[in-house]
Amino acid sequence: MRTLRKTIVITFVALAVVLFCSFIALDPYYYNTRPREPHPESGRIYRERVKGGAGVADVYLTRTEKLPYDYGTWILNTYLLLFATAVLLNQRWKVIRNPREDKPKKLY
Repeated sequence: MRTLRKTIVITFVALAVVLFCSFIALDPYYYNTRPREPHPESGRIYRERVKGGAGVADVYLTRTEKLPYDYGTWILNTYLLLFATAVLLNQRWKVIRNPREDKPKKLY
């Protein structure tokens, strides 16, 4: 049972981190790889303002590529929910322990 609980907590944390990092990585990726003018033949007709290493640019995305921006609030709320659930489950189950808890307290 302890292994299952540990697996659940670690899975929630890993999903939260992957979701957050992939959402943050979209702007620089699109900044460097997407066209600055619409390309109707490839379906890149949806304008989105993204930030990259050199500044801000308007790039044109397909409908599918634009979905994370349309649902950004939901994505970030899901990240927060996954992370908070992992923290609360870990507090209840104590499957990931702080190594400093096992050390004796220093006397001053």
